[in-house]
Amino acid sequence: MTDDSVLEHFDRLRALLEIERRAEVEENRRQLERLPLPVRESLGKTVTRLSIDGIDQGMGGYPRIHLSRAPRGEALAPFHGMNQGDNVRLTFPDGTQPAFVDGTLDQVDAYRCAAAVDMRLPEAIPSGRCVIDLLGSDATHRRMLKALHQAARSTQPEHARLRAVFHGLEPATIRPGGKFGWFNAGLNQWQQNAVSGALAADDCYLVHGPPGTGKTTVLVEIVRQAAARGLRVLATAPSNIAVDNMLEKLMDPQGGDALRVVRLGHPARTLESLRHGTLRAQAAEDEQFLQVQEMDAWRERLQKKLARQGGRALSGDDKIFARREAQRLWKEARKLELAISRRLAASAQVVLSTHGGISPTYLRGGFDLVVLDEASQATEPLSWIALLKGPKAVFAGDSCQLPPTLYSREAAEGGLSITLFERLQKTLRGDLQTMLRVQYRMHETIMGFSSKEFYGGKLIADDSVKAHLLDELEGVSPGDFTSKPLIFIDTAGTGWEETLNELLQSRENEGEAGLTLKIVSILIEAGIPPAKLAVLTPYMAQVKRLKAALSVPGLEIGTVDGFQGREKEATVLSLVRSNEKGEVGFLSDTRRMNVAVTRARRLSVVIGDSVTISNHPFYRDFLDYIAAHAEHRSAYEF
Repeated sequence: MTDDSVLEHFDRLRALLEIERRAEVEENRRQLERLPLPVRESLGKTVTRLSIDGIDQGMGGYPRIHLSRAPRGEALAPFHGMNQGDNVRLTFPDGTQPAFVDGTLDQVDAYRCAAAVDMRLPEAIPSGRCVIDLLGSDATHRRMLKALHQAARSTQPEHARLRAVFHGLEPATIRPGGKFGWFNAGLNQWQQNAVSGALAADDCYLVHGPPGTGKTTVLVEIVRQAAARGLRVLATAPSNIAVDNMLEKLMDPQGGDALRVVRLGHPARTLESLRHGTLRAQAAEDEQFLQVQEMDAWRERLQKKLARQGGRALSGDDKIFARREAQRLWKEARKLELAISRRLAASAQVVLSTHGGISPTYLRGGFDLVVLDEASQATEPLSWIALLKGPKAVFAGDSCQLPPTLYSREAAEGGLSITLFERLQKTLRGDLQTMLRVQYRMHETIMGFSSKEFYGGKLIADDSVKAHLLDELEGVSPGDFTSKPLIFIDTAGTGWEETLNELLQSRENEGEAGLTLKIVSILIEAGIPPAKLAVLTPYMAQVKRLKAALSVPGLEIGTVDGFQGREKEATVLSLVRSNEKGEVGFLSDTRRMNVAVTRARRLSVVIGDSVTISNHPFYRDFLDYIAAHAEHRSAYEF
């Protein structure tokens, strides 16, 4: 590859990114126009019945509207699908002028939010119910475009070096590493090899982490070893849950000194048990923050005086002074708060963030090492936001699991779905990458098919899990399901054909949903706590149907894509596809099946139509594996 072709590569990525952004905006617009309110609300795209609690001044001096809705015992909190930074439309009650305003979510939790707007507001606060619609966020899109421009054209030596290595213009190098002690003494041979190699590499290193092999555990050891050498580390991932997984492990001293760790991003996006590790929480505990609180308290008192009506209202000059003083206090408080946050971020040994959450507002200096978890789920433009922060990168991922989720087929087919992890896997030398082989999650029968199909038969089930079953759990009774690790329930011949949900443009299968309900009931009656069970399906329409039929506290129901990176003691998978043509749709991306089956620790139940799915060679092999190693049952038995 030449320098010109490298520029062409980045320019092509920029063009594909624009195509993807247009597709995302169009999909949001389509949902806003076509889907009924109840459907949008259940998807987390809309929140209705909101009351305005007040209006104050937000970041940048823009008005900020505070809204809330009282809990009503919903299975999903109203704002479950929205995050800080999302673009939203707030629609006021009928008769209000203007009828709506567009803004950005400045704060959000389960039942409340604050939206900063830069449009004219109604003169009086509306008293009726309001609606918020999710429009999507372009902040991450803008950061990706900027990162691609910098990655392609930066003359900084560390940027030019990574660009050359990643495109084969210069060889990546590695030097022999010395001996060192382990923070985690329980690492296996392959995990230790990955840590040693990552520390010895000069430019980059890849850790291949098949399901259950502990790639995050390896990354945490790499981060601890790097910090012990005085290196400053940026640890990132595309999802909040992956960042939280690293944060949780890094905040555990593990026999050594506690690291100075800070997590960027809104606390609402972080698990409640870990919020004390966020930058905002640490700033609030700083001794200087008392001054911020004092200024904010005084500003609030002035705002209340400004809101007085009638005889207690401020005079013209007093009102002008109070308004100016309130604005001054707000600016001074935010300036001090920002200074505190920057100081804390700069002094941290390890900073954690999602790729999209890496903000120059807080991060002024560079890092010695950038660690990218779930690298196989991040598009190349997204990865470059993190990579530009340091001269060396360690990637961890699994290209045999699902790729990044994209809206545009054109962008995906044009190459945006090909991750940097996937490219480097093919071009880096063998001494610059390690595949982890011992998995600590699944019964070896559950593991076996994926190991053979995706990992060259190299996976090894650790002795602690290789034969474990549900009936070994406390309170679980032995039975047909609890004493088996892998069961396929065949719906062939039942007439349960799939249908298309026109609103969601997604497939569903009523018969399979009913059978899934029966299987879940059998498992719960056998003593399996609902919280240790998950119901999965590739299709959102089937998720909606299952949630409507299964209202069990603690039971998780979701798409396969949304459950990647997680695990349960038992899973029930509804494949949905059943048709005369033998079409399997996007089940043909076999990585989805790899993810689906390997979420289970002790029992994986798969429900599907063998006649339909056997038209695909991968699923023929799966059925052959079931026949040889597991249990094949008929839906007629139930």
